Amino acid sequence: MTRQRLSREQSREQTRERLLEAAHAVFMQKGFALASVEDISTAAGYSRGAFYSNFDDKTQLFFELLRREGESIDRGFQRILEAPMTDAAVLEDELAAQYSRLYRDDKCSLLWMEARIVALRDEKFRAQLDGFLEERYRQITGFVEAYGQLTGTTLSAPPREIAIGLMALCEGVSFSYRCVPHIVDGKTAESVLSWFLKASIAVPPAPAPAPTKPVGRNRAS
Repeated sequence: MTRQRLSREQSREQTRERLLEAAHAVFMQKGFALASVEDISTAAGYSRGAFYSNFDDKTQLFFELLRREGESIDRGFQRILEAPMTDAAVLEDELAAQYSRLYRDDKCSLLWMEARIVALRDEKFRAQLDGFLEERYRQITGFVEAYGQLTGTTLSAPPREIAIGLMALCEGVSFSYRCVPHIVDGKTAESVLSWFLKASIAVPPAPAPAPTKPVGRNRAS
């Protein structure tokens, strides 16, 4: 069989994908600060020139990994919120189930921790992280607001605060699950995440009818 030759654009995309995969592995092994462009290029099987043809530096590549992970997560919630809704409680359960699995499926939770540590020591990196976080909070806030509008629910806190809490808790639970799984196992992680999301966006129960005051029997004078 004749092997189909890749177009220039396909070849470039393949190189970019291999660099991203290699960078993820290198960052996980060495950390952002110790990882070099040379390390990433070698792991991907390319030269430094190939790296710089696709990325300005390792910081840009690092944030591209986080961006892709965020977009993948967003697509899952978008599908749920855009599907026809028949019952608000069912929608709440679906969102909670999706959120409670993130600790397991999120491949970049340790990179998020790495990013925060680097930001504490590197002002330029921190400025980029701040901008990136604002985009993430804005996206998640939009999902929270969409849920409130779909269900007519009065949320337990401002949507942005819920978004910040959801993201922070997921990062923390994911990190704990990987570092101390004997304490925060899968069942515990899912329970914590599901409970928090439901507590934040729970559909309020219908108000109970006001009790009727019993009418006393008139006594004969």
